Parts: sequence; C-alpha cells; structure tokens
Amino acid sequence: MSREKQAEHTLLPFTAQELLPPLQKRVLLYLAESDPQTINETVKALKGNYKSTWLAFNSLEKNRLIQKVTLKWYRGREYPQFWLTEGGVFVALCEEASTAALFEKSAGIYPENKVLHCLLEISPILSTEGFRALCFSFFRNGKLEQSDIDMLIASQMQHKLTVEEAKQLVEIMKKYPEQYKRFSEDMKQLQNNVEKIALLFE
Repeated sequence: MSREKQAEHTLLPFTAQELLPPLQKRVLLYLAESDPQTINETVKALKGNYKSTWLAFNSLEKNRLIQKVTLKWYRGREYPQFWLTEGGVFVALCEEASTAALFEKSAGIYPENKVLHCLLEISPILSTEGFRALCFSFFRNGKLEQSDIDMLIASQMQHKLTVEEAKQLVEIMKKYPEQYKRFSEDMKQLQNNVEKIALLFE
C-alpha cells in the first residue's frame, strides 16, 4: 500500500511517545483548559509567532482535533474561536490535560454529548493506554461508539482496576442512565460470550 493511501486511514502521526508535534501539543493543551479562543488570542497567551501558530491551528483542524465553535466580533469583523473536537478531547487526555477543565469546558460547549461527559468523569480511574486506544478508534471510524467505551472499561476492569475503583466507576456511570443501561447490557452479553467460549476448553 502506498504512503498516500495509508494517509487516508491514519490522520495523526501516532507514536508510542508522542501524539503531536510540540507546538500543536501546546496549542491543544492551552485550548483544553481555556474557553474557545481565536488564533490571535492563542498567540498572545502562548507568547508565540503568529504564522507558526496559524499553521498549528490549520493542522489541528485538518486532523479534526479542533473546530470553530463560536465567533468573536472585534472592530466590526468576526473571528472564529476554536475549541477541541471529541477526538481532540481524547488526545488531550492522553497528553495529560486537566480532566476537570476538560469536563467543565466540554459540558458547556457540547451539552448534549453525554457519552463524552461520562467518559471524562470516569477518566481519572482509567489508564492513558486506554485513551490511546480510543484515539485510534475515533480516527479510524470518524466517531466514538458506546461499544468502544464498553470494551475499554471491560478490559481495564479485568486487569487494571481495584475493587474500589470498579465500584467508583459504576457509581459514576449510574449518573448517565442511558450509557449505564447500554454498558450493563453489553457486559452481560460479553460475559455470556466468554462462558460459551470457556465451554470449548472443558
């Protein structure tokens, strides 16, 4: 497969160590903990160069990590203000952005996205590796399904979570009835599948 065709399926240069180039990472993390910002506001806050910051914004927008969410009027002209997309939130979590800030900002900007809110609330209990897997899933499929989160939680409950952490996770999920119901159903189905497979080894 050619490099051009590969690029169609992989929007970000993921590596084990680095998800984003340094300036894009700085911009993403700044936006993650701020209200929506224009490019110029971000340049001033980061004490950066306009052209390089503009290029970083373009790359982040092209890779669907940020998007225009509001407009700011200044001296009769309108300027787009940017914030993170759903995928941008996952990358910011992997880059160790403040979970509390992400939850507060996303609740205001995307009030209807309960899957995202639920994910952010349980994120302190889960591992960074799990969110990297969610990043891959998001950029492969263009969206995040409830089943992606279910599989992440199921795998971590088996290997990484203490009993107390698992209880905390379930209590948080109960605050989101629709997601909790779906999660419970998926976990029961997963358990049934595992039991059927286990019978093959008897």
